[in-house]
Amino acid sequence: MNPRKITTVLVLAVAFAPVLLWYWSRLDDGAGEALGLVALVLAITLSLKDRHTPNLRLAEISILVYGVGFFFLPPLLRAIPALATIAFLTGIHRQAGQFGLLLLSLPVQASLDFFLGYPFRLVTAEGSRLLVNLMSYPVKRLGVQLSLEGSIVSVDPPCSGLQMLWASAFLSALLATLFRLSYRRSIELGVVALLLCLLANILRASSLFFPEAGIISIPGFAHEGIGLIFFALAGLVLAALARKFHLQTRSLQVRTPPVSRRFVTLACGVSLCTLLPARTESTAEAPDFPTLSFYQGRAVEEIPLSEKEEIFAKNFPGQLKVYRIENGTLILRRITKASRMLHPSYHCLKAEGFSISNSSLKKTPEGQALLQYQVTRGAERFLVTESIRNLDGSRHWTEVSAWYWHALFHPDSGPWEAETLIFPIQ
Repeated sequence: MNPRKITTVLVLAVAFAPVLLWYWSRLDDGAGEALGLVALVLAITLSLKDRHTPNLRLAEISILVYGVGFFFLPPLLRAIPALATIAFLTGIHRQAGQFGLLLLSLPVQASLDFFLGYPFRLVTAEGSRLLVNLMSYPVKRLGVQLSLEGSIVSVDPPCSGLQMLWASAFLSALLATLFRLSYRRSIELGVVALLLCLLANILRASSLFFPEAGIISIPGFAHEGIGLIFFALAGLVLAALARKFHLQTRSLQVRTPPVSRRFVTLACGVSLCTLLPARTESTAEAPDFPTLSFYQGRAVEEIPLSEKEEIFAKNFPGQLKVYRIENGTLILRRITKASRMLHPSYHCLKAEGFSISNSSLKKTPEGQALLQYQVTRGAERFLVTESIRNLDGSRHWTEVSAWYWHALFHPDSGPWEAETLIFPIQ
């Protein structure tokens, strides 16, 4: 390796260090982000087997985009041009499937849950309603719930199909690599994978509606088994389509051009930019957020925020308060606008090593819907209740994804308040 290449590697290591640190911190956040490592290992392994010609001009453009976007892009979007730079320098971009695997290595599970969780559940619930109606059952859809003669079946977050979506995208990228598909054919395969994922999840939810509504009885393991069967069928269709799309191409002569001085100079400039602090959004104060003395008729005592919570609250678009209520904890977050920073509490609990179970919906005597579930870590067991509402109490949400889309299109309906109650289970 010549000195210019060594310099390039070192400079890129400095420039992309913030992305690497962010990636590492997301691996144990409880949202299943470690699955991206599988895609990353496959992309690297397959690229070593098939070497391709780099494109230094595109590498220069992508690292310039990374440098400019470093000061205002969120970490996930900042990581995309960083990966693109590596792909253009190594020639991975020549294979659409390998480039797709590289992008899938990004920690996107939590973001998919936040942005697409509610829309996917809505599509699944409506599709299931139509299918079950075709079987002469007069089912009605209430949001993301299905109602039949007083029986309510909820399409809850684990049934949104987002894990199946990521797995379908991974499978389509792998098939595109194995069959050496072009970018056009790979995109077509990805679109079909998305449609098959939605269809498979609708069929899964429709099949599980009958046991959930008490119409038939099936063993517990069948719930996961039905989903795996429909995903396997979708995978077979994808494999057959990829084989049909297969293009016989001649082997390209691999020529590795030397790294230009211009790219090294550009990379050095970007690496210096990353040493400066990135711009953070100013915190908007949430009005009228007084300290509570009572909550639902029970006395509460405010708890000072921990160091980690103080750092989080510093850039939070609103305010955060934590209270002790009897032998439990009350967390209140008042937020002024649609923001990714209002994430579900179960993401934090998963990151702390808790497992989530027994998720269900309940209603208060006033008719407010609440999301309730249990968390377990060793001998510790807690009952967690979550809800979001606007300050006048006219609208309530049980999940962040549904609230986000409402807040995005109705910004004047805020501020909003998210409540999380955590009580130990004796």
